This record gives sequence, structure tokens and C-alpha cells, in this order.
Amino acid sequence: MPKGHAQFAFYNRTINHAVKAILRSPAHSMLSGRLVEMTVTGRRTGKRHSFPCAYEQDAPDHLRIHIDWPEKKVWWRNLKSPAPVDVLLRGTRRSGIGEAQGDPKTELWVDVKLDG
Repeated sequence: MPKGHAQFAFYNRTINHAVKAILRSPAHSMLSGRLVEMTVTGRRTGKRHSFPCAYEQDAPDHLRIHIDWPEKKVWWRNLKSPAPVDVLLRGTRRSGIGEAQGDPKTELWVDVKLDG
């Protein structure tokens, strides 16, 4: 577990569950202009992990997922190479391919190319 990860683990077990519940609800519009629920599959375990993420959408089929404090998070490492992802974008489930870009020491993001 990365140094300082315990605070994020606590946050993930509390706040993120509430945010995901809102994103999945009819009230999603209060958050879905800034946040998506992203689901990635662990490279080694095959376990699916879902969490809210800030995003920008610069085209109908492209998202940029921001990764704050990448040194304290582990999920993005599953996307060092292009891999399937699912996002809940403004109330609609979409699939695509995500790949981590940038440098974890300066700026890191995930580019997501959405399917059709």
C-alpha cells in the first residue's frame, strides 16, 4: 500500500460511496457535469473497481480523467497500457479504452476513448 494511502482508503469507503449513489440516481445531474463513475479491472486480480473521478469531455467519444495525488492511488496503474473501462457519464453507461498518460510526479491523467 502506498505511503499515505490509509486516508484515501477511508475516504473511498465513506464519501465515494455517497458520491457513486448520487451519480447512479435520478439526481445525478447535480454532480455529473464534473464527475463520472469509472470502472476498471485489476490486471492481476481481475476484480472490478468503481470510483468517482473528475473529467473533461473534449469530444463526444473522448474523456480526460484527472488523477490528483497519483502517488497515493493505485487504480490508475491498471491503465499503464490501454485497457477496457466503463464510465457512467451523465446517467448513461459507456464502455471504452483507457490509458494513463503523463508523469505521476508532475501531472497524470487517463485518456478514455469511448465506444460508439
